[in-house]
Amino acid sequence: MRRGANLPWVGDYNQAVVLEGIRRHPGTSRTELAAASGLTLQTVSNIVRRLLDRELVQEGGVPARLRGAGKPRTALSVRPGQALAVGVQFEREHVDAVLLDLAGDVLDSCREQLSDGPATSLHPSPVHATRAVRSLVDGSGNAAAVLGVGVAVPGPLDFTGPVRSSAINLPGWRGVAIADLLAASTGLPVLVENDATAAVGDLWRSPLVGRSFLHLHVGAGIGGGLVVRDEVLRGESGNAGEVGHLVVDPAGPVCTCGAAGCLEAVAAPTAVVRRYVERVGAPRARRAGLVLAEHTVLDDHDRLELLAREGDAAAEAELERAAAALARAVLGVVNVVDVSEVVLGGGGLRRTGERVREAVRRGLAVAMTREVHPVQVRLGEAGELAGALGAASAVLHEALSSTWVGVHGPAREVVISPVAPVH
Repeated sequence: MRRGANLPWVGDYNQAVVLEGIRRHPGTSRTELAAASGLTLQTVSNIVRRLLDRELVQEGGVPARLRGAGKPRTALSVRPGQALAVGVQFEREHVDAVLLDLAGDVLDSCREQLSDGPATSLHPSPVHATRAVRSLVDGSGNAAAVLGVGVAVPGPLDFTGPVRSSAINLPGWRGVAIADLLAASTGLPVLVENDATAAVGDLWRSPLVGRSFLHLHVGAGIGGGLVVRDEVLRGESGNAGEVGHLVVDPAGPVCTCGAAGCLEAVAAPTAVVRRYVERVGAPRARRAGLVLAEHTVLDDHDRLELLAREGDAAAEAELERAAAALARAVLGVVNVVDVSEVVLGGGGLRRTGERVREAVRRGLAVAMTREVHPVQVRLGEAGELAGALGAASAVLHEALSSTWVGVHGPAREVVISPVAPVH
């Protein structure tokens, strides 16, 4: 079952395999594609011809590795600006949107920022997302190439009928039929994901294959996505990856989900800012530069990192407490799932990312697999746009990839091997 979309497929499975090989390995040739996929050279040539006719790929120069005796081989790459997708990320303070093409390039982006005002305006809504989508599509210069809209919202999501969101981090969201609402207002197919979408973006935009990693997304809340050997783990109902609701302190504060001591209640930017204010008082916090408005949580969190670097002991203590809690949670996930990478992203890490990365790295020194393989910890290149990029990538992945399996998707026999890395 797909997640609220009715997206066009690129064609048969073999065609998707060839396109994915070209996308992941720009400069590859028909001969290399045939050798890696197990298809005959004639079959690959026929598929490439169709992809050229559809302007999804292009022929270019011959890379040095392909030069030599005999007939020169023509290099292939995906065509920039074709097969576009919009990705939308809902946060408590704003809605981010990006326009992504098949090559993984961000062509445009925008943010619908919320501001204090009537209570109903303090939380993002489908109206904010619609404005962002229309702005990007209208400005693309190629609206017909937009395959659909990907939407990233915190869980839980209900995929049993019209996709409904009851995001506990977005007050007032209970049973919102987000896919239907956006499809009606934008006229485009809509694909809805939980925070696992950030992992999809990292997976889609990477040239590597066979990866297993945790993507930890820290925004106003905390979510995660798990990938094992290039497959996104979705769980029974499509709501896997709720890392923010791992209990890291049973004596901690009650979380919005109802449990006590969840990672989100301890380490999310909202919790960190709140504890700092409790320590020093609101007057001192404001004198230190914090605004303490609902829509400025991430900015205030950034300010705490600057204060800590300037010697503010209270800010340092609260940021370290949060980093340690994040590290404990990551260690637990790594021990259970056995991944080789941890990718950190989201607006909540735009200033504190290096602090958290170092805490996670230290924490993984006792991982069960430490003597078997290392676990790389890095900051994601997408930064605070990770969710929106992941949502757009999910649309392209669903429509064009040979490896996608949807929620409750039927098991499929893989007749040929996916394209292997080109060395």
